[in-house]
Amino acid sequence: MLNLQKANKYEIDSILQDCGWRQTKQRIVLLKAIFDGKNKHFCINSIEQNLKDTGSFFSYTTLFENLNTLSSKGFLKRITIDKQYFYDTNTSDHIHVFNEDENQIYDYSDYKKLHTDLPLPACLDLLKEYSLVINLKKK
Repeated sequence: MLNLQKANKYEIDSILQDCGWRQTKQRIVLLKAIFDGKNKHFCINSIEQNLKDTGSFFSYTTLFENLNTLSSKGFLKRITIDKQYFYDTNTSDHIHVFNEDENQIYDYSDYKKLHTDLPLPACLDLLKEYSLVINLKKK
């Protein structure tokens, strides 16, 4: 898990170089917002709002291109659900649960703790090394 909140110039330059990017203030702000040392899931709308709340403005095109580059270089995992992209800072293979009613994606282990009222199949605990998305929707 990357934490770039207090990263030095060399650490940030290394990621920029891996992505084939030149250094800009906007990219550094984006990298620090995404890689704050916490595993998280987000969509382009939520990261755009997060950046806007801190006084940074990005076009959707810029965000989309930068997030896809970070995904293709292995810094983020991109998850496609119903023609919508979500990004995960945890790039290991693991199970996700998508709650349609909340339009939110969770790691299976976190969802299981948060939603004890919803019984999920116990066999999913055996699939720790697989990428899988479970889509939940209330009837």
